[in-house]
Amino acid sequence: MFRYLVSAVIALSSLGFFPAAASPLPSDVAAWWATATSAYGAAKGYQASRTILRIEELDASGAVSSYEQGETRLDWAGPEPRVVVVRAEKDGKDVSAEWRKRYAKQSRPSSAKEGAAGPPAGFDASPFDPKYSSRVARGDERASGGVVAVPYTIATDGGPVEGVARFSSSGAALDASQSWSSPPVFVSYMRSSMRYAYHDGALVVAGMDIEGEASILFIKKRFRMSFEFSEWRAAAGG
Repeated sequence: MFRYLVSAVIALSSLGFFPAAASPLPSDVAAWWATATSAYGAAKGYQASRTILRIEELDASGAVSSYEQGETRLDWAGPEPRVVVVRAEKDGKDVSAEWRKRYAKQSRPSSAKEGAAGPPAGFDASPFDPKYSSRVARGDERASGGVVAVPYTIATDGGPVEGVARFSSSGAALDASQSWSSPPVFVSYMRSSMRYAYHDGALVVAGMDIEGEASILFIKKRFRMSFEFSEWRAAAGG
Protein backbone atom coordinates (compact mmCIF):
# COMPACT_ATOMS: atom_id res chain seq x y z
CA MET A 1 0.00 0.00 0.00
CA PHE A 2 2.79 2.43 0.94
CA ARG A 3 4.45 1.81 -2.45
CA TYR A 4 1.28 2.88 -4.24
CA LEU A 5 0.96 6.04 -2.11
CA VAL A 6 4.52 7.06 -2.98
CA SER A 7 3.86 6.45 -6.69
CA ALA A 8 0.69 8.56 -6.50
CA VAL A 9 2.51 11.47 -4.84
CA ILE A 10 5.24 11.39 -7.52
CA ALA A 11 2.64 11.34 -10.28
CA LEU A 12 0.65 14.24 -8.80
CA SER A 13 3.83 16.28 -8.36
CA SER A 14 4.84 15.71 -11.99
CA LEU A 15 1.42 16.93 -13.13
CA GLY A 16 1.74 20.13 -11.13
CA PHE A 17 -0.76 19.36 -8.35
CA PHE A 18 1.86 20.42 -5.76
CA PRO A 19 3.23 23.77 -6.94
CA ALA A 20 6.85 24.56 -6.16
CA ALA A 21 7.58 27.09 -3.43
CA ALA A 22 7.79 30.56 -4.94
CA SER A 23 11.20 32.19 -4.89
CA PRO A 24 11.33 35.63 -3.29
CA LEU A 25 11.53 38.66 -5.53
CA PRO A 26 14.71 40.76 -5.45
CA SER A 27 12.61 43.55 -3.93
CA ASP A 28 11.65 41.19 -1.08
CA VAL A 29 15.29 40.38 -0.38
CA ALA A 30 16.22 44.06 -0.46
CA ALA A 31 13.52 44.75 2.13
CA TRP A 32 14.65 41.82 4.28
CA TRP A 33 18.24 43.04 4.15
CA ALA A 34 17.28 46.60 5.09
CA THR A 35 15.17 45.35 8.00
CA ALA A 36 17.99 43.11 9.24
CA THR A 37 20.44 46.02 9.02
CA SER A 38 18.13 48.23 11.07
CA ALA A 39 17.59 45.46 13.65
CA TYR A 40 21.34 44.82 13.83
CA GLY A 41 21.92 48.49 14.52
CA ALA A 42 19.38 48.32 17.35
CA ALA A 43 21.38 45.47 18.91
CA LYS A 44 24.12 47.94 19.85
CA GLY A 45 21.85 48.91 22.73
CA TYR A 46 22.13 45.43 24.27
CA GLN A 47 24.84 43.32 25.87
CA ALA A 48 25.02 39.58 26.42
CA SER A 49 25.23 38.80 30.13
CA ARG A 50 26.56 35.29 29.48
CA THR A 51 29.38 34.28 27.13
CA ILE A 52 30.83 30.83 26.51
CA LEU A 53 34.03 30.78 24.49
CA ARG A 54 36.44 28.12 23.29
CA ILE A 55 39.78 28.55 21.53
CA GLU A 56 41.32 25.57 19.79
CA GLU A 57 44.74 25.03 18.26
CA LEU A 58 44.60 22.55 15.37
CA ASP A 59 47.24 20.31 13.88
CA ALA A 60 47.91 19.92 10.16
CA SER A 61 45.05 17.42 9.81
CA GLY A 62 42.57 19.75 11.51
CA ALA A 63 42.40 17.78 14.76
CA VAL A 64 42.42 19.68 18.07
CA SER A 65 45.90 19.64 19.63
CA SER A 66 45.18 22.11 22.44
CA TYR A 67 42.17 24.03 23.70
CA GLU A 68 41.12 26.67 26.20
CA GLN A 69 37.52 27.33 27.12
CA GLY A 70 35.50 29.16 29.70
CA GLU A 71 32.32 30.94 30.70
CA THR A 72 31.96 34.57 31.76
CA ARG A 73 29.03 36.60 33.05
CA LEU A 74 28.44 40.30 33.50
CA ASP A 75 27.90 41.62 37.01
CA TRP A 76 25.48 44.55 36.69
CA ALA A 77 25.60 45.61 40.36
CA GLY A 78 28.02 48.52 39.87
CA PRO A 79 27.80 51.66 37.72
CA GLU A 80 29.24 49.68 34.80
CA PRO A 81 28.95 45.95 34.10
CA ARG A 82 31.93 43.91 35.29
CA VAL A 83 33.13 40.67 33.72
CA VAL A 84 33.09 37.72 36.14
CA VAL A 85 34.87 34.51 35.17
CA VAL A 86 32.61 31.61 36.13
CA ARG A 87 35.03 28.88 35.08
CA ALA A 88 37.89 28.28 32.66
CA GLU A 89 40.07 25.36 31.71
CA LYS A 90 42.97 24.61 29.42
CA ASP A 91 43.56 21.07 28.20
CA GLY A 92 41.62 19.77 31.19
CA LYS A 93 43.36 21.97 33.78
CA ASP A 94 41.52 24.66 35.75
CA VAL A 95 42.85 28.09 34.70
CA SER A 96 40.07 30.22 36.19
CA ALA A 97 42.55 32.25 38.27
CA GLU A 98 44.63 33.08 35.18
CA TRP A 99 41.52 34.21 33.31
CA ARG A 100 40.47 36.46 36.20
CA LYS A 101 43.87 38.15 36.13
CA ARG A 102 43.58 38.56 32.37
CA TYR A 103 40.16 40.23 32.57
CA ALA A 104 41.31 42.42 35.46
CA LYS A 105 44.04 43.81 33.18
CA GLN A 106 41.55 44.43 30.38
CA SER A 107 39.26 46.39 32.72
CA ARG A 108 41.80 49.16 33.31
CA PRO A 109 40.50 52.72 32.75
CA SER A 110 40.37 53.72 29.09
CA SER A 111 42.98 56.47 29.68
CA ALA A 112 45.54 53.75 30.39
CA LYS A 113 44.84 52.18 27.02
CA GLU A 114 45.37 55.24 24.85
CA GLY A 115 47.54 54.57 21.86
CA ALA A 116 46.57 50.89 21.68
CA ALA A 117 46.17 49.67 18.12
CA GLY A 118 42.67 48.80 16.98
CA PRO A 119 41.59 45.72 15.00
CA PRO A 120 42.89 45.28 11.43
CA ALA A 121 40.94 47.07 8.69
CA GLY A 122 37.83 45.10 7.74
CA PHE A 123 38.24 42.61 10.58
CA ASP A 124 34.90 43.67 12.06
CA ALA A 125 32.96 43.54 8.78
CA SER A 126 29.61 41.75 8.87
CA PRO A 127 26.73 41.82 6.38
CA PHE A 128 24.11 43.70 8.43
CA ASP A 129 26.31 46.16 10.28
CA PRO A 130 25.05 49.69 9.38
CA LYS A 131 28.71 50.78 9.33
CA TYR A 132 29.20 48.74 6.15
CA SER A 133 25.71 49.05 4.63
CA SER A 134 26.89 51.27 1.78
CA ARG A 135 29.69 48.83 0.95
CA VAL A 136 27.61 45.67 0.59
CA ALA A 137 26.90 44.23 -2.87
CA ARG A 138 24.36 41.40 -3.04
CA GLY A 139 24.28 38.57 -5.53
CA ASP A 140 21.31 36.56 -6.80
CA GLU A 141 19.25 34.86 -4.10
CA ARG A 142 18.70 31.10 -4.05
CA ALA A 143 15.71 29.48 -2.32
CA SER A 144 15.80 25.88 -1.08
CA GLY A 145 14.01 24.02 1.69
CA GLY A 146 12.36 27.11 3.13
CA VAL A 147 15.67 28.99 3.36
CA VAL A 148 16.81 31.82 1.09
CA ALA A 149 20.60 32.14 0.61
CA VAL A 150 21.95 35.50 -0.55
CA PRO A 151 25.64 35.83 -1.54
CA TYR A 152 27.29 39.15 -0.72
CA THR A 153 30.57 41.03 -0.90
CA ILE A 154 31.63 43.74 1.55
CA ALA A 155 34.22 46.23 0.29
CA THR A 156 36.50 47.14 3.21
CA ASP A 157 39.74 49.10 3.54
CA GLY A 158 41.43 45.77 4.22
CA GLY A 159 40.11 44.07 1.09
CA PRO A 160 36.84 42.38 0.10
CA VAL A 161 34.92 40.08 2.42
CA GLU A 162 32.76 37.50 0.63
CA GLY A 163 29.98 35.47 2.17
CA VAL A 164 26.46 34.10 2.13
CA ALA A 165 23.62 35.25 4.39
CA ARG A 166 20.57 33.06 4.92
CA PHE A 167 16.99 34.11 5.63
CA SER A 168 13.86 32.19 6.50
CA SER A 169 11.04 32.23 3.95
CA SER A 170 9.40 34.97 6.03
CA GLY A 171 12.49 37.18 5.86
CA ALA A 172 14.08 36.60 9.28
CA ALA A 173 17.88 36.64 9.23
CA LEU A 174 19.20 33.21 10.27
CA ASP A 175 22.97 33.15 9.83
CA ALA A 176 25.88 34.20 7.65
CA SER A 177 29.26 32.74 6.72
CA GLN A 178 32.11 34.68 5.16
CA SER A 179 35.82 34.74 4.38
CA TRP A 180 38.43 37.47 4.03
CA SER A 181 40.17 37.74 0.66
CA SER A 182 42.98 39.77 2.26
CA PRO A 183 43.21 38.60 5.89
CA PRO A 184 45.16 40.55 8.53
CA VAL A 185 48.96 40.52 8.59
CA PHE A 186 50.48 37.14 9.51
CA VAL A 187 47.13 35.40 8.84
CA SER A 188 47.08 33.04 5.85
CA TYR A 189 43.31 32.63 5.75
CA MET A 190 40.34 33.47 7.93
CA ARG A 191 36.66 32.67 7.75
CA SER A 192 33.76 33.03 10.14
CA SER A 193 30.13 32.13 10.63
CA MET A 194 27.50 33.95 12.67
CA ARG A 195 24.20 32.69 14.04
CA TYR A 196 21.55 35.34 14.61
CA ALA A 197 18.65 35.65 17.04
CA TYR A 198 16.10 38.36 17.79
CA HIS A 199 15.81 40.06 21.18
CA ASP A 200 13.12 42.71 21.62
CA GLY A 201 13.21 43.21 17.86
CA ALA A 202 17.00 43.67 17.77
CA LEU A 203 19.12 41.30 15.69
CA VAL A 204 21.81 39.93 18.00
CA VAL A 205 24.66 37.51 17.35
CA ALA A 206 23.81 34.36 19.31
CA GLY A 207 26.95 32.54 18.24
CA MET A 208 30.09 32.98 16.18
CA ASP A 209 32.84 30.69 14.90
CA ILE A 210 36.15 31.92 13.52
CA GLU A 211 38.75 29.70 11.88
CA GLY A 212 42.09 30.54 10.30
CA GLU A 213 45.82 30.02 10.08
CA ALA A 214 48.46 32.41 11.42
CA SER A 215 52.25 32.53 11.15
CA ILE A 216 53.96 33.18 14.48
CA LEU A 217 57.75 33.33 14.44
CA PHE A 218 57.80 31.45 11.12
CA ILE A 219 55.60 28.72 12.58
CA LYS A 220 52.16 28.27 11.05
CA LYS A 221 49.36 27.61 13.51
CA ARG A 222 45.77 26.77 12.70
CA PHE A 223 43.13 27.98 15.11
CA ARG A 224 39.41 27.91 15.69
CA MET A 225 37.40 30.06 18.09
CA SER A 226 33.75 29.73 19.04
CA PHE A 227 31.53 32.08 21.02
CA GLU A 228 28.01 31.71 22.39
CA PHE A 229 26.15 34.79 23.65
CA SER A 230 22.93 34.75 25.69
CA GLU A 231 20.92 36.48 28.41
CA TRP A 232 20.77 39.83 26.66
CA ARG A 233 19.82 43.03 28.43
CA ALA A 234 19.96 46.76 27.79
CA ALA A 235 23.53 48.03 27.82
CA ALA A 236 24.61 50.61 30.38
CA GLY A 237 23.72 54.02 29.04
CA GLY A 238 21.85 52.44 26.15
